[in-house]
Amino acid sequence: MIYFGPKPDEGILYILKDFQNQLPSLLADFGVIFKSAPTVFAKPSRNEDIEVAMKQTSNENWQIAIVILNNVLHEVYESIKQWSNQKLGVPTQCVAVFNHFNEMLANIACVSQKINTKIGGINGIVNLKAALSHSSNEDLFMFVGADITHTTCSTDQPPIAAVVGSCDPTCSRYAARLSEQYPKIARCAVEIIKELDKMIIDLLQVYERTCGNCLPNRLVFYRDGVDDELFQKVLDNKINKIKDACQVVYGNRKLPRLTFVIIKKSHHTRFFAYDGQYTKNIEAGTVIDQDIIHPTQFDFYLCSQAAIMGTSRSALYHVLHDENEFSSDDIQQLTYWLCHTDARCTKSVSVSAPVHYADLAAYAARMFKFDDDLDHNEETLAKEFFISYILIIFFSDDVLDETENISLNDIETKVMIFNDKIQNNMWFV
Repeated sequence: MIYFGPKPDEGILYILKDFQNQLPSLLADFGVIFKSAPTVFAKPSRNEDIEVAMKQTSNENWQIAIVILNNVLHEVYESIKQWSNQKLGVPTQCVAVFNHFNEMLANIACVSQKINTKIGGINGIVNLKAALSHSSNEDLFMFVGADITHTTCSTDQPPIAAVVGSCDPTCSRYAARLSEQYPKIARCAVEIIKELDKMIIDLLQVYERTCGNCLPNRLVFYRDGVDDELFQKVLDNKINKIKDACQVVYGNRKLPRLTFVIIKKSHHTRFFAYDGQYTKNIEAGTVIDQDIIHPTQFDFYLCSQAAIMGTSRSALYHVLHDENEFSSDDIQQLTYWLCHTDARCTKSVSVSAPVHYADLAAYAARMFKFDDDLDHNEETLAKEFFISYILIIFFSDDVLDETENISLNDIETKVMIFNDKIQNNMWFV
């Protein structure tokens, strides 16, 4: 355990001591057993002190560093994650100092799940035989989630594409692959993941190594955040890329059956239950797949989480391609149960775990450094950004027309480099 922040006063020292003494027994209740008492030291939150502390954890072969942050800038958190995930390969779990230990205790269940996940443990699994009406012992599933973040879509903060895939027989452990995407027009947002085939190849190879040279025969792919008008373009591109990637890895072996699902969270449809006098939120697990859905295509609304405050918001799932021939009940049940396996929550979350992991990985990647294989010319990029910004202000219609014609050849990419020790770990939770 490492404390970063101002010099701890008597109250903070009491909280830290209490946390140090009780953490092993609290985690033991959730199955995480400490073989020795936690090592604890405190450091100021200066960059040089962060470097020294993190190198010490690496030199002493810490299995995980529990980092306690007290009133520090976000840059401190970013520095810790850069050292741990990219430079040294030491898993870290950050927690904030609260005013009272009981507030820490209230979050210990979530913290225990994250710690267990980051050291290679499994919190829960989906019983695929129970979830599906037709399943056999020979079925090996791989669940994949993909997302692209668009912050400003500039050359300073380009879109980041993230793809995560399950890499063990229980479909509970995931690995992530990320890349930055630089479109020709600096501020346009492109929903196609250029390096998708390379990422899928890498994830399939991780799966093969983890599962004793076995490869999945059933692949379920969840893609987040695609507008209706882009369905066909994204589908045509991604299905081909996924199949091409499988062909590279499988060779002469039979390719997996692929199901491709789009998830939409940004819609304005809301559902309520009415008891004759009052309206209330629908219960977690409610599915709407009749009357208001697409008349010919395969889609459904799923409310997978219980609303603690406000109005619950269902996710809209659109099955664009299904070689597994799932029935409506099968894909709905499977998706709902996947929402319960998320390592960041003790309850069901709003979307299936694979796509939530992709969203988390893409968001967290903003603080990391990408490689410079493409050797971008900063002056050229700055000019492109300035010109495109002027075009957007004065000729927005022309720019919109041009973005529709952007091809994959107009997009440059950088890949994310992690320390080998943590490359296939679930660092993003």
